Amino acid sequence: MELIRIGQAGPEVEDVQRRLGDLGFPLVEASGVFDEATQESVRAFQQHRGLPADGIVGEDTWRLLVGASYRLGDRMLYVTRPLLHGDDVRELQRRLNRLGFDCGYDDGLYGQQTFDAVRDFQLNVGLDVDGIAGPGTVDVLTRLHRQHQAAPAYVAREREQLRRTRRSSLAGARIMIDPAHGPDDPGAVARDRAAEHEVAWAIASVVEGQLAALGAHAVLSRGPATTPTPSERATHANREDVEAILSIHLNTDRSPAACGVAGYHFGTDQFVSERGRALAEHAVDRIVAATGTANCRVHPATSALLRESRAPAVIVEVGFLSHPQEGAALLSSEYQRLIAGELVDALVSFLLGHHAPEELAAVRA
Repeated sequence: MELIRIGQAGPEVEDVQRRLGDLGFPLVEASGVFDEATQESVRAFQQHRGLPADGIVGEDTWRLLVGASYRLGDRMLYVTRPLLHGDDVRELQRRLNRLGFDCGYDDGLYGQQTFDAVRDFQLNVGLDVDGIAGPGTVDVLTRLHRQHQAAPAYVAREREQLRRTRRSSLAGARIMIDPAHGPDDPGAVARDRAAEHEVAWAIASVVEGQLAALGAHAVLSRGPATTPTPSERATHANREDVEAILSIHLNTDRSPAACGVAGYHFGTDQFVSERGRALAEHAVDRIVAATGTANCRVHPATSALLRESRAPAVIVEVGFLSHPQEGAALLSSEYQRLIAGELVDALVSFLLGHHAPEELAAVRA
């Protein structure tokens, strides 16, 4: 979709304004003009939903904005392509998980695991078993729902996976490296006009090469001339059955003093991916230790790549292009190799449970 941002006008802007107003986010009026008040409301919505608060309505923001208008029982829920998504699906998943029917993450996507959980629930309560969450299923589910119960099954599964026996080497490990954006959506732009997608591609290429040297099967989410959507990147990762996803981004800010490294993993007000958080912390801590930049820490988020991927996925913003010194460093091949090496080290530590200093030194040479 085309981005909807400040300065634009038309029915698509009015639609955004009306949806924000219906959700209780402050607006002057649904005028059809994307003004500063609209931008601030979009930012407030994005912050509330765990998205980057850039005030621009892109695919992620639009999908969550539309999905937020649905309440459980408003429509029939079933498996479609593309998947149905919305707050009604998320509430269905929460209720089923609390009753012990494992939907996986409450990601708001009506996928196969949610379909199977609905069928299991229907079988257990004596309803027709069709995997469709219609009025009858929702009515019984609402009456049976228990508010206070032990953590859902997927929480225990995440913790068990963190404790499981680690790999002995990276040989054969399938890892997706996701250079952010692309030529059709360049992202942040440095003072000398270098774009985020170019720097992310340069770093990702080094990471891919170093992982391959360690025996891993590294999958790039895009080429240098392509711009897949976040959902397409998640679908690619799921199809490749990867074990981890590392998305490389850069940051920007109106203040030239802003600098540092931040990480993001999937998380909602009900659930945080502990595996994703562990990988994000590995990556941020290593880059901060190697470069001396600020630690902007790790945060839960719900962007499509994090939400729709089966494997633990993280977004790492490796620095600010808008900072005079850090931005200049990010454009140098030496600094890019330094960051790439720390990201590889983070992946090794996450997948193996320890550093592999000799092997890492060899591939960085």
